[in-house]
Amino acid sequence: MDLGDLLTTAATDVGWEVDLDLLPVTCAQVPVLVLALIEASAAHLAATAGVRILDEAAASLRTVIDGAEDPVGDWEVRLLAAVLDLKDTRRRHTDRTRRRLVAALQALQPDGATWPPEAATTAAGAAGPAELAAALAEMGLHPQPTDDPNRTAYAARRGGRTVTVTVYPRDDNTAELHVFDHHAALLWSATFLPGTPPAVVAAAVRDTLPAGPPTAPASDQD
Repeated sequence: MDLGDLLTTAATDVGWEVDLDLLPVTCAQVPVLVLALIEASAAHLAATAGVRILDEAAASLRTVIDGAEDPVGDWEVRLLAAVLDLKDTRRRHTDRTRRRLVAALQALQPDGATWPPEAATTAAGAAGPAELAAALAEMGLHPQPTDDPNRTAYAARRGGRTVTVTVYPRDDNTAELHVFDHHAALLWSATFLPGTPPAVVAAAVRDTLPAGPPTAPASDQD
């Protein structure tokens, strides 16, 4: 991957564009800003690659667990929990590299070397909760009654495991993911920062769900 590919790939990942023809001229004028963009681009791509390989590791472990008769409590489950915990940590790191990259792109926008995504991003952000709700429904997570109007809860039970997702619409759709075993003991949890794309939350939920048809949680069956 040459420098142009590096910058283009990183910028595309966050919805921005870079004028590679103008960039050398801009670098002659404001070299510090261009170097900051290069460093931020490399850091963000490395961070996303780390999350991607952890995704693949989790998928490999899930294949082993899904083939076991009673995975709950097995070594593979504990290993999967460790991988998912590390993935959650790395995802937060990726959120930071994304913000750093966007800031570097924004710094070069007045020079015409970079430009942001279309104005439709506001409408897309407003559709986030509906997009996440639809993704959770496809995975069998059903809305749950809550006594707090500031949060929305979803849950599903599958393979002796209960998965819950709590979304806080008034906190820029901050989301929490919890996984419990058949004894209601917490196996793993994750918190997604405000503004996390719904697809990222949905992917994390999908990683935690064992194979097999979902069943409604106890609160839906009463």
